[in-house]
Amino acid sequence: MVVLALAADAAAPKTSPRCALVIGNARYEATVGPLRNAVSDAKAVAKTLRGLGFFVIEEHNVTRDELLEAVAEFRGKLRGAEVALFYYAGHGISVTGSNYLIPVRSGYKPDDADEITLRLLAETKLFNAEQVVAEMSAAGGRCNLVILDACRTTPVARNPRTRDAATPGGLAEMKPPAGSLIAFATDAGRTAQDGAGSNGLYTEELLKHVRTPGLTIEQVFKRTRAGVMQRSDGGQIPAEYSRLVGDDIYLAGPATPPATELDRAPKAEQVQPQPPKASVINKLAAAGRAVECVEALKLTAASRGPGDYAAAPLDTLLELAKEDLKDVTEPSPKVEAVMKNCELALEVLRECMPPDHAQQPALTAKAQNRRGDCLLLLGRAEDALQAYNVAIPLAPTDAYPVYNRGRAQLALGRTEDAKADFTAAASSKFKQPKARQLAQAALAEMK
Repeated sequence: MVVLALAADAAAPKTSPRCALVIGNARYEATVGPLRNAVSDAKAVAKTLRGLGFFVIEEHNVTRDELLEAVAEFRGKLRGAEVALFYYAGHGISVTGSNYLIPVRSGYKPDDADEITLRLLAETKLFNAEQVVAEMSAAGGRCNLVILDACRTTPVARNPRTRDAATPGGLAEMKPPAGSLIAFATDAGRTAQDGAGSNGLYTEELLKHVRTPGLTIEQVFKRTRAGVMQRSDGGQIPAEYSRLVGDDIYLAGPATPPATELDRAPKAEQVQPQPPKASVINKLAAAGRAVECVEALKLTAASRGPGDYAAAPLDTLLELAKEDLKDVTEPSPKVEAVMKNCELALEVLRECMPPDHAQQPALTAKAQNRRGDCLLLLGRAEDALQAYNVAIPLAPTDAYPVYNRGRAQLALGRTEDAKADFTAAASSKFKQPKARQLAQAALAEMK
Protein backbone atom coordinates (compact mmCIF):
# COMPACT_ATOMS: atom_id res chain seq x y z
CA MET A 1 0.00 0.00 0.00
CA VAL A 2 2.87 2.37 0.80
CA VAL A 3 4.45 1.62 -2.57
CA LEU A 4 1.13 2.23 -4.34
CA ALA A 5 0.63 5.48 -2.47
CA LEU A 6 4.10 6.69 -3.39
CA ALA A 7 3.53 5.73 -7.02
CA ALA A 8 0.21 7.58 -7.08
CA ASP A 9 1.84 10.63 -5.55
CA ALA A 10 4.61 10.56 -8.14
CA ALA A 11 2.07 10.26 -10.96
CA ALA A 12 -0.05 13.15 -9.68
CA PRO A 13 0.46 16.43 -11.51
CA LYS A 14 2.65 18.88 -9.66
CA THR A 15 0.76 21.90 -8.38
CA SER A 16 1.88 25.42 -7.55
CA PRO A 17 0.37 27.98 -5.15
CA ARG A 18 0.27 30.34 -8.14
CA CYS A 19 -0.32 29.03 -11.64
CA ALA A 20 -1.04 30.78 -14.93
CA LEU A 21 -1.83 29.91 -18.53
CA VAL A 22 -0.82 32.73 -20.90
CA ILE A 23 -1.86 32.63 -24.57
CA GLY A 24 -0.96 35.12 -27.30
CA ASN A 25 -2.44 34.66 -30.79
CA ALA A 26 -1.33 37.08 -33.51
CA ARG A 27 -0.45 35.14 -36.66
CA TYR A 28 -4.00 34.90 -37.99
CA GLU A 29 -4.97 34.20 -41.56
CA ALA A 30 -6.16 37.14 -43.67
CA THR A 31 -9.85 36.26 -43.23
CA VAL A 32 -9.48 36.88 -39.48
CA GLY A 33 -6.80 39.57 -39.52
CA PRO A 34 -3.28 39.39 -38.03
CA LEU A 35 -2.51 41.32 -34.85
CA ARG A 36 0.62 43.29 -34.04
CA ASN A 37 0.89 43.14 -30.26
CA ALA A 38 -0.86 40.00 -29.02
CA VAL A 39 2.26 37.82 -28.81
CA SER A 40 4.41 40.58 -27.28
CA ASP A 41 1.58 41.18 -24.78
CA ALA A 42 1.60 37.50 -23.81
CA LYS A 43 5.39 37.46 -23.48
CA ALA A 44 5.36 40.53 -21.24
CA VAL A 45 2.57 39.13 -19.04
CA ALA A 46 4.28 35.74 -18.72
CA LYS A 47 7.59 37.35 -17.75
CA THR A 48 5.89 39.54 -15.15
CA LEU A 49 3.94 36.65 -13.64
CA ARG A 50 7.07 34.52 -13.34
CA GLY A 51 8.65 37.42 -11.47
CA LEU A 52 5.66 37.32 -9.09
CA GLY A 53 6.16 33.64 -8.30
CA PHE A 54 3.75 32.08 -10.79
CA PHE A 55 4.31 28.79 -12.55
CA VAL A 56 3.50 29.85 -16.12
CA ILE A 57 2.44 27.83 -19.13
CA GLU A 58 3.04 30.14 -22.11
CA GLU A 59 1.86 29.47 -25.67
CA HIS A 60 1.86 31.57 -28.84
CA ASN A 61 -0.15 31.30 -32.06
CA VAL A 62 -1.99 28.13 -31.06
CA THR A 63 -4.54 26.15 -33.05
CA ARG A 64 -7.72 24.94 -31.38
CA ASP A 65 -6.21 21.53 -30.60
CA GLU A 66 -3.10 23.13 -29.14
CA LEU A 67 -5.24 25.45 -27.03
CA LEU A 68 -7.24 22.51 -25.70
CA GLU A 69 -4.00 20.70 -24.82
CA ALA A 70 -2.68 23.77 -23.01
CA VAL A 71 -5.91 24.09 -21.01
CA ALA A 72 -5.71 20.40 -20.08
CA GLU A 73 -2.14 20.87 -18.85
CA PHE A 74 -3.21 23.97 -16.94
CA ARG A 75 -6.09 22.10 -15.30
CA GLY A 76 -3.62 19.48 -14.05
CA LYS A 77 -1.69 22.17 -12.17
CA LEU A 78 -4.61 23.87 -10.44
CA ARG A 79 -5.70 21.58 -7.63
CA GLY A 80 -5.50 23.63 -4.43
CA ALA A 81 -3.78 26.62 -6.04
CA GLU A 82 -4.02 29.90 -4.17
CA VAL A 83 -4.24 31.94 -7.37
CA ALA A 84 -5.05 30.61 -10.85
CA LEU A 85 -4.78 33.05 -13.74
CA PHE A 86 -5.72 32.69 -17.41
CA TYR A 87 -4.59 35.46 -19.77
CA TYR A 88 -5.48 35.59 -23.46
CA ALA A 89 -4.45 38.18 -26.03
CA GLY A 90 -5.85 37.74 -29.53
CA HIS A 91 -9.12 37.80 -31.40
CA GLY A 92 -12.38 36.96 -29.67
CA ILE A 93 -16.01 37.27 -30.69
CA SER A 94 -19.46 36.85 -29.23
CA VAL A 95 -21.66 34.25 -30.96
CA THR A 96 -25.30 33.99 -29.91
CA GLY A 97 -24.48 35.45 -26.49
CA SER A 98 -21.39 33.33 -25.70
CA ASN A 99 -17.77 34.44 -25.94
CA TYR A 100 -15.31 32.53 -28.11
CA LEU A 101 -11.56 32.90 -28.45
CA ILE A 102 -10.31 32.46 -32.02
CA PRO A 103 -7.39 30.04 -32.49
CA VAL A 104 -5.08 30.45 -35.47
CA ARG A 105 -6.02 28.47 -38.60
CA SER A 106 -9.48 27.87 -37.10
CA GLY A 107 -11.33 27.62 -40.42
CA TYR A 108 -14.22 29.56 -38.93
CA LYS A 109 -16.28 31.11 -41.75
CA PRO A 110 -19.67 32.39 -40.57
CA ASP A 111 -20.80 33.69 -43.98
CA ASP A 112 -24.62 33.81 -43.84
CA ALA A 113 -25.19 30.90 -41.46
CA ASP A 114 -28.29 30.87 -39.26
CA GLU A 115 -27.96 31.00 -35.47
CA ILE A 116 -27.96 27.23 -34.94
CA THR A 117 -25.27 26.72 -37.56
CA LEU A 118 -23.25 29.61 -36.17
CA ARG A 119 -23.31 28.09 -32.69
CA LEU A 120 -22.23 24.69 -34.05
CA LEU A 121 -19.43 26.32 -36.05
CA ALA A 122 -18.26 28.26 -33.01
CA GLU A 123 -18.29 25.20 -30.74
CA THR A 124 -16.30 23.09 -33.21
CA LYS A 125 -13.90 25.69 -34.68
CA LEU A 126 -13.37 28.16 -31.81
CA PHE A 127 -12.82 27.94 -28.04
CA ASN A 128 -15.62 28.81 -25.63
CA ALA A 129 -14.22 31.09 -22.90
CA GLU A 130 -16.69 29.57 -20.42
CA GLN A 131 -14.74 26.31 -20.64
CA VAL A 132 -11.62 27.68 -19.01
CA VAL A 133 -13.73 29.47 -16.39
CA ALA A 134 -15.42 26.17 -15.54
CA GLU A 135 -12.11 24.26 -15.45
CA MET A 136 -10.59 26.77 -13.03
CA SER A 137 -13.65 26.86 -10.80
CA ALA A 138 -13.84 23.05 -10.65
CA ALA A 139 -10.22 22.87 -9.46
CA GLY A 140 -11.27 24.54 -6.23
CA GLY A 141 -8.63 27.26 -6.06
CA ARG A 142 -8.99 30.19 -3.70
CA CYS A 143 -8.87 32.87 -6.41
CA ASN A 144 -9.43 32.49 -10.16
CA LEU A 145 -8.60 35.34 -12.55
CA VAL A 146 -9.56 35.30 -16.23
CA ILE A 147 -8.17 38.21 -18.27
CA LEU A 148 -9.37 38.59 -21.87
CA ASP A 149 -7.58 41.15 -24.00
CA ALA A 150 -9.62 39.81 -26.89
CA CYS A 151 -11.96 42.52 -28.05
CA ARG A 152 -10.12 43.58 -31.18
CA THR A 153 -11.87 44.11 -34.50
CA THR A 154 -11.92 41.11 -36.86
CA PRO A 155 -13.65 40.54 -40.21
CA VAL A 156 -15.32 37.32 -39.01
CA ALA A 157 -17.30 39.38 -36.48
CA ARG A 158 -18.84 41.55 -39.18
CA ASN A 159 -21.60 39.12 -39.97
CA PRO A 160 -24.63 40.54 -38.10
CA ARG A 161 -25.53 37.10 -36.78
CA THR A 162 -22.25 36.79 -34.84
CA ARG A 163 -23.47 39.08 -32.08
CA ASP A 164 -26.57 40.70 -30.73
CA ALA A 165 -27.94 43.22 -33.21
CA ALA A 166 -27.89 45.97 -30.59
CA THR A 167 -24.14 45.72 -29.95
CA PRO A 168 -21.44 47.02 -32.28
CA GLY A 169 -18.87 44.30 -31.55
CA GLY A 170 -16.62 42.94 -28.85
CA LEU A 171 -17.49 40.36 -26.22
CA ALA A 172 -20.59 39.74 -24.11
CA GLU A 173 -20.86 40.00 -20.33
CA MET A 174 -19.87 36.90 -18.36
CA LYS A 175 -21.01 35.99 -14.86
CA PRO A 176 -18.14 34.41 -12.92
CA PRO A 177 -18.63 31.65 -10.36
CA ALA A 178 -17.81 32.32 -6.71
CA GLY A 179 -14.13 32.95 -6.09
CA SER A 180 -13.54 34.23 -9.63
CA LEU A 181 -12.99 37.49 -11.48
CA ILE A 182 -13.31 37.95 -15.25
CA ALA A 183 -11.63 41.03 -16.72
CA PHE A 184 -12.16 42.47 -20.20
CA ALA A 185 -9.85 44.91 -21.98
CA THR A 186 -12.94 46.98 -22.74
CA ASP A 187 -16.61 47.02 -21.84
CA ALA A 188 -19.08 44.51 -23.22
CA GLY A 189 -19.96 45.10 -26.86
CA ARG A 190 -16.96 47.37 -27.50
CA THR A 191 -13.59 46.84 -29.20
CA ALA A 192 -10.15 47.56 -27.72
CA GLN A 193 -7.14 49.36 -29.13
CA ASP A 194 -4.24 47.14 -30.24
CA GLY A 195 -1.75 49.79 -29.14
CA ALA A 196 0.83 51.88 -31.00
CA GLY A 197 3.84 50.59 -29.05
CA SER A 198 5.17 47.12 -28.35
CA ASN A 199 2.15 46.27 -26.17
CA GLY A 200 -1.60 46.79 -26.38
CA LEU A 201 -3.02 49.71 -24.42
CA TYR A 202 -4.84 47.54 -21.85
CA THR A 203 -1.99 45.12 -21.20
CA GLU A 204 0.54 47.94 -20.95
CA GLU A 205 -1.51 49.58 -18.20
CA LEU A 206 -2.23 46.25 -16.48
CA LEU A 207 1.49 45.43 -16.28
CA LYS A 208 2.21 48.76 -14.59
CA HIS A 209 -0.08 47.98 -11.68
CA VAL A 210 0.16 44.22 -11.32
CA ARG A 211 3.83 44.72 -10.33
CA THR A 212 2.99 47.31 -7.65
CA PRO A 213 3.30 46.05 -4.04
CA GLY A 214 0.43 46.90 -1.73
CA LEU A 215 -2.34 46.72 -4.33
CA THR A 216 -5.12 44.18 -3.93
CA ILE A 217 -6.34 42.39 -7.05
CA GLU A 218 -9.35 44.69 -7.20
CA GLN A 219 -7.15 47.78 -6.93
CA VAL A 220 -4.92 46.53 -9.75
CA PHE A 221 -7.89 46.42 -12.11
CA LYS A 222 -9.31 49.75 -10.91
CA ARG A 223 -6.02 51.52 -11.60
CA THR A 224 -5.70 49.76 -14.93
CA ARG A 225 -9.15 51.00 -15.92
CA ALA A 226 -8.30 54.56 -14.88
CA GLY A 227 -5.07 54.50 -16.92
CA VAL A 228 -6.74 53.11 -20.04
CA MET A 229 -9.58 55.62 -19.84
CA GLN A 230 -7.15 58.51 -19.48
CA ARG A 231 -4.91 57.43 -22.37
CA SER A 232 -7.84 56.69 -24.69
CA ASP A 233 -9.74 59.88 -23.77
CA GLY A 234 -12.57 57.73 -22.50
CA GLY A 235 -12.84 55.73 -25.72
CA GLN A 236 -11.90 52.44 -24.03
CA ILE A 237 -13.24 51.46 -20.63
CA PRO A 238 -12.07 48.11 -19.23
CA ALA A 239 -14.60 46.08 -17.25
CA GLU A 240 -14.47 43.36 -14.61
CA TYR A 241 -17.10 41.00 -13.30
CA SER A 242 -16.07 39.85 -9.83
CA ARG A 243 -17.28 37.32 -7.29
CA LEU A 244 -14.05 37.11 -5.33
CA VAL A 245 -14.44 36.06 -1.70
CA GLY A 246 -12.23 35.86 1.36
CA ASP A 247 -9.20 37.91 2.35
CA ASP A 248 -7.43 40.33 0.05
CA ILE A 249 -4.72 38.94 -2.22
CA TYR A 250 -1.71 41.02 -3.20
CA LEU A 251 -0.15 39.74 -6.41
CA ALA A 252 3.05 41.76 -5.86
CA GLY A 253 3.00 41.36 -2.09
CA PRO A 254 1.92 43.82 0.62
CA ALA A 255 3.25 47.35 0.74
CA THR A 256 6.63 47.87 2.37
CA PRO A 257 6.06 49.06 5.94
CA PRO A 258 7.24 52.61 6.80
CA ALA A 259 10.87 52.76 7.79
CA THR A 260 11.64 53.22 11.50
CA GLU A 261 14.36 55.52 12.81
CA LEU A 262 16.52 52.43 13.31
CA ASP A 263 15.98 51.45 9.68
CA ARG A 264 17.01 54.94 8.59
CA ALA A 265 20.28 54.80 10.50
CA PRO A 266 23.22 54.42 8.13
CA LYS A 267 24.70 50.93 7.96
CA ALA A 268 27.95 50.15 6.28
CA GLU A 269 26.57 47.19 4.37
CA GLN A 270 23.63 49.26 3.08
CA VAL A 271 25.63 52.12 1.61
CA GLN A 272 24.80 52.39 -2.08
CA PRO A 273 27.67 52.84 -4.51
CA GLN A 274 27.84 56.28 -6.08
CA PRO A 275 26.86 56.44 -9.76
CA PRO A 276 29.78 57.07 -12.15
CA LYS A 277 30.23 60.45 -13.79
CA ALA A 278 28.64 61.16 -17.17
CA SER A 279 32.07 61.23 -18.79
CA VAL A 280 32.77 57.70 -17.60
CA ILE A 281 29.43 56.43 -18.91
CA ASN A 282 30.05 58.05 -22.28
CA LYS A 283 33.50 56.44 -22.47
CA LEU A 284 31.98 53.02 -21.75
CA ALA A 285 29.46 53.59 -24.54
CA ALA A 286 32.13 54.76 -27.00
CA ALA A 287 34.19 51.66 -26.22
CA GLY A 288 31.20 49.44 -27.01
CA ARG A 289 31.08 48.08 -23.46
CA ALA A 290 27.30 47.92 -23.53
CA VAL A 291 26.67 45.81 -20.42
CA GLU A 292 28.89 48.01 -18.21
CA CYS A 293 27.36 51.15 -19.72
CA VAL A 294 23.83 49.92 -19.02
CA GLU A 295 24.69 48.99 -15.43
CA ALA A 296 26.17 52.46 -14.91
CA LEU A 297 23.03 54.08 -16.31
CA LYS A 298 20.79 51.99 -14.06
CA LEU A 299 22.91 52.92 -11.06
CA THR A 300 22.50 56.57 -12.00
CA ALA A 301 18.73 56.11 -12.35
CA ALA A 302 18.53 54.47 -8.93
CA SER A 303 20.33 57.46 -7.43
CA ARG A 304 18.91 60.37 -9.44
CA GLY A 305 15.80 59.02 -11.12
CA PRO A 306 15.11 59.19 -14.88
CA GLY A 307 16.85 62.00 -16.74
CA ASP A 308 18.57 63.34 -19.81
CA TYR A 309 21.91 61.69 -18.96
CA ALA A 310 20.94 58.44 -20.73
CA ALA A 311 20.34 59.94 -24.20
CA ALA A 312 23.92 60.46 -25.41
CA PRO A 313 25.39 57.07 -24.37
CA LEU A 314 22.36 55.19 -25.73
CA ASP A 315 22.65 56.97 -29.05
CA THR A 316 26.35 56.03 -29.16
CA LEU A 317 25.60 52.37 -28.42
CA LEU A 318 22.96 52.24 -31.16
CA GLU A 319 25.30 53.85 -33.68
CA LEU A 320 27.91 51.22 -32.84
CA ALA A 321 25.25 48.54 -33.35
CA LYS A 322 24.64 49.97 -36.81
CA GLU A 323 28.38 49.76 -37.60
CA ASP A 324 28.60 46.20 -36.27
CA LEU A 325 25.81 45.08 -38.62
CA LYS A 326 27.30 46.72 -41.70
CA ASP A 327 27.97 44.17 -44.46
CA VAL A 328 26.77 41.27 -42.26
CA THR A 329 24.68 38.84 -44.32
CA GLU A 330 24.20 35.73 -42.17
CA PRO A 331 23.58 34.64 -38.56
CA SER A 332 26.52 34.78 -36.18
CA PRO A 333 27.31 35.23 -32.47
CA LYS A 334 28.11 38.85 -33.32
CA VAL A 335 24.54 39.41 -34.55
CA GLU A 336 23.15 37.86 -31.37
CA ALA A 337 25.41 40.14 -29.29
CA VAL A 338 24.20 43.22 -31.17
CA MET A 339 20.56 42.18 -30.63
CA LYS A 340 21.23 41.77 -26.91
CA ASN A 341 22.70 45.29 -26.82
CA CYS A 342 19.60 46.67 -28.56
CA GLU A 343 17.37 44.97 -25.99
CA LEU A 344 19.51 46.42 -23.19
CA ALA A 345 19.10 49.84 -24.77
CA LEU A 346 15.31 49.43 -24.82
CA GLU A 347 15.39 48.39 -21.18
CA VAL A 348 17.40 51.49 -20.24
CA LEU A 349 15.05 53.71 -22.24
CA ARG A 350 12.15 52.52 -20.11
CA GLU A 351 14.00 52.82 -16.79
CA CYS A 352 16.35 55.77 -17.21
CA MET A 353 14.63 58.28 -19.50
CA PRO A 354 11.42 60.17 -18.72
CA PRO A 355 8.52 58.97 -20.91
CA ASP A 356 8.03 62.51 -22.24
CA HIS A 357 11.69 63.08 -23.11
CA ALA A 358 12.03 64.58 -26.60
CA GLN A 359 14.49 61.89 -27.73
CA GLN A 360 12.55 58.93 -26.32
CA PRO A 361 10.56 58.13 -29.53
CA ALA A 362 13.55 58.47 -31.86
CA LEU A 363 15.86 56.37 -29.70
CA THR A 364 13.20 53.71 -29.22
CA ALA A 365 12.63 53.60 -32.98
CA LYS A 366 16.36 53.32 -33.61
CA ALA A 367 16.73 50.46 -31.09
CA GLN A 368 13.74 48.59 -32.53
CA ASN A 369 15.00 49.12 -36.08
CA ARG A 370 18.44 47.71 -35.21
CA ARG A 371 16.83 44.86 -33.28
CA GLY A 372 14.67 44.09 -36.32
CA ASP A 373 17.79 43.92 -38.50
CA CYS A 374 19.30 41.37 -36.11
CA LEU A 375 16.12 39.29 -36.04
CA LEU A 376 15.99 39.30 -39.84
CA LEU A 377 19.60 38.11 -40.03
CA LEU A 378 18.77 35.36 -37.53
CA GLY A 379 15.91 34.12 -39.71
CA ARG A 380 13.16 35.42 -37.43
CA ALA A 381 11.31 37.50 -40.01
CA GLU A 382 7.97 37.56 -38.17
CA ASP A 383 9.61 38.94 -35.01
CA ALA A 384 11.57 41.41 -37.13
CA LEU A 385 8.30 42.59 -38.69
CA GLN A 386 6.90 43.35 -35.22
CA ALA A 387 10.03 45.33 -34.32
CA TYR A 388 9.75 47.45 -37.48
CA ASN A 389 6.02 47.96 -36.82
CA VAL A 390 6.94 49.52 -33.47
CA ALA A 391 9.68 51.70 -34.99
CA ILE A 392 7.72 53.16 -37.92
CA PRO A 393 5.13 55.29 -36.04
CA LEU A 394 7.83 56.50 -33.63
CA ALA A 395 10.01 57.80 -36.49
CA PRO A 396 7.55 58.92 -39.20
CA THR A 397 10.23 60.84 -41.15
CA ASP A 398 12.69 57.93 -41.31
CA ALA A 399 12.58 55.76 -44.46
CA TYR A 400 14.84 53.02 -43.10
CA PRO A 401 12.27 51.20 -40.86
CA VAL A 402 9.77 51.26 -43.76
CA TYR A 403 12.36 49.84 -46.17
CA ASN A 404 13.43 47.24 -43.60
CA ARG A 405 9.83 46.19 -43.00
CA GLY A 406 9.60 45.60 -46.74
CA ARG A 407 12.59 43.25 -46.45
CA ALA A 408 10.84 41.36 -43.65
CA GLN A 409 7.62 41.13 -45.70
CA LEU A 410 9.64 39.78 -48.63
CA ALA A 411 11.30 37.17 -46.41
CA LEU A 412 7.82 36.04 -45.33
CA GLY A 413 6.69 35.72 -48.95
CA ARG A 414 4.30 38.68 -48.73
CA THR A 415 5.34 40.28 -52.00
CA GLU A 416 2.49 42.78 -52.29
CA ASP A 417 3.09 44.08 -48.77
CA ALA A 418 6.83 44.25 -49.48
CA LYS A 419 6.21 46.17 -52.69
CA ALA A 420 3.99 48.65 -50.83
CA ASP A 421 6.69 49.27 -48.22
CA PHE A 422 9.46 49.66 -50.80
CA THR A 423 7.30 52.09 -52.76
CA ALA A 424 6.61 54.11 -49.61
CA ALA A 425 10.30 54.15 -48.61
CA ALA A 426 11.27 55.37 -52.08
CA SER A 427 8.97 58.40 -51.76
CA SER A 428 10.49 61.86 -52.05
CA LYS A 429 8.89 62.83 -48.72
CA PHE A 430 11.76 61.04 -46.97
CA LYS A 431 15.13 62.78 -46.65
CA GLN A 432 17.37 59.68 -46.51
CA PRO A 433 18.70 59.26 -50.07
CA LYS A 434 20.48 55.98 -49.27
CA ALA A 435 17.28 54.38 -47.95
CA ARG A 436 15.35 55.63 -50.97
CA GLN A 437 17.99 54.17 -53.32
CA LEU A 438 17.83 50.82 -51.53
CA ALA A 439 14.03 50.82 -51.82
CA GLN A 440 14.18 51.68 -55.52
CA ALA A 441 16.69 48.88 -56.11
CA ALA A 442 14.44 46.42 -54.27
CA LEU A 443 11.49 47.45 -56.43
CA ALA A 444 13.58 46.98 -59.57
CA GLU A 445 14.52 43.45 -58.48
CA MET A 446 10.86 42.59 -57.96
CA LYS A 447 9.89 43.47 -61.56
